[in-house]
Amino acid sequence: MSTAAKVFVVLLVLFSVAFSMVTVTFVAQQGNWKQLALDFRAAYQAARVEATSVEALAKTREVQLQAQIGQLSAQIEALQTKLGEGEAALKGKDSELLQVKAERETALANAKRAGQLQVLEKNRADRLEKGNQALLDQTTELQKRNLDLARRVGDLTPKVAVLEEEVRALKEQRYALEQQLAAIQKGPKAIATPTPGASLVREVGPAAPPAVPIRGQILKVDGSVASISVGSADGVTEGMSFVIYRGADYLGKLRVTDVEPNRSGGDLTLVRGDIRPQDYVRDERSFGLQR
Repeated sequence: MSTAAKVFVVLLVLFSVAFSMVTVTFVAQQGNWKQLALDFRAAYQAARVEATSVEALAKTREVQLQAQIGQLSAQIEALQTKLGEGEAALKGKDSELLQVKAERETALANAKRAGQLQVLEKNRADRLEKGNQALLDQTTELQKRNLDLARRVGDLTPKVAVLEEEVRALKEQRYALEQQLAAIQKGPKAIATPTPGASLVREVGPAAPPAVPIRGQILKVDGSVASISVGSADGVTEGMSFVIYRGADYLGKLRVTDVEPNRSGGDLTLVRGDIRPQDYVRDERSFGLQR
């Protein structure tokens, strides 16, 4: 029982006793004191029973309150534990929030730099596109010029071939005339009257052959060695040099080291292109005469 309950019970008992004494005094003064004493005694006993009942109720209430206090203390401890956990979690969230803010600031800075780089790259791409367009226009113009030059080369190639043959024939005639003139200068005995339609060639002892181009083709290429389709029967001798070409492209030279009647072989020198079979060759000496 708590102190307040005990005080309450004591005061109640004292009040009952005082009331009883006052009542007895009053009744005794009035006359029928014995009956009043009995009544007072009965009232006293009733008050005592009521006080005992109140005390029992107070003790029961105290036990209940103690139990509630224990439950509340346990709840308070549990709440304090949860509060500590919440504060720890809050600190962790604060740290995560700071980290997220830092990452956000970094991402914003990176995004800003990326935007600036994108603008720079776009400007560069625009400049490159303009440059590419200019180069494309130049390329188109060069292609047109190349086509025109190719047409002109195609038109001039047959003429060149005809002129080369005419030059070759004229050189043969000039050589024949030079031989005839030399024979006339040496005396009438070396002169032979040419027959109609025959070449004007005079025999004055052993004479050098005319500088007629020796033409052929590459038959086979093996590393730095190649074979050609002309040989001793065409006037090829060991040590001669042939120019190798394809169309108007210079490819290199071949120096003859092996001669057969209808073919020759030698070493490739001054190579400036991919030499393949079917490429053309011509002896360097006559090549120089026609250039």
